[in-house]
Amino acid sequence: MSKDNQFEILLLVLKRFQEKGILKELMLIGSWCLEFYRYHFEDPEKLPAFRTLDVDFLIPHASKIKTETDVPEILKKEGFVATYNRSSDIVKYNHKELQVEFLVPELGRGGHGSREIKNLHIKAVALRYLSMLLDRPLLIHYKGLQVRVPEPAVFALHKLIVSEQRKNEKKKKSDLETALGLLDYLYSKPHEVNRIKTVLRGLPKSWINTIDSIARRQHPKLAETVERLG
Repeated sequence: MSKDNQFEILLLVLKRFQEKGILKELMLIGSWCLEFYRYHFEDPEKLPAFRTLDVDFLIPHASKIKTETDVPEILKKEGFVATYNRSSDIVKYNHKELQVEFLVPELGRGGHGSREIKNLHIKAVALRYLSMLLDRPLLIHYKGLQVRVPEPAVFALHKLIVSEQRKNEKKKKSDLETALGLLDYLYSKPHEVNRIKTVLRGLPKSWINTIDSIARRQHPKLAETVERLG
């Protein structure tokens, strides 16, 4: 499995989505964001390296999508096979190099599970903590594509929070390492440190407490930032 091959397939998927006019309706939120951050920051060596099969797309405003687009058919033409898990009611799209999944923010407590996005012909998984990514998008222009990702600061803090919720130890470790590596880089840039402070000020107290608990063990600079905001 080559990361270069994976990235080329991801770019092809993004291109197909843009051609159909739906890329603007999606936000790329998984670890592949790091590839676009690397471009955004002009390829800094300090950004963490990664390798993952998972490509996660967040649908910020599913109810506002008016154009009907057969997303499974687009993916099928690029070699992806839909896999349905009956027990979880989750559909993933598998390629030998990548696995695509669609997500939506959880609506209230107990709003997890799957949600049908009729105009895209897909089911999306509802998860907690995704709402924090929606308010701080970053539009990156890459080789003719307009890719929407979360701001790096909010992405790092989100990874930190979800790492604490993971039951899979491998994914927990991966999320934590990604968050800490990106935070190390962001703390070398004063503007990004200010963005971290801004994001923290907008989070619920319970989420800040989770971040603080992890930061005290793993990232002293972030722990100091949280303490000063308190």
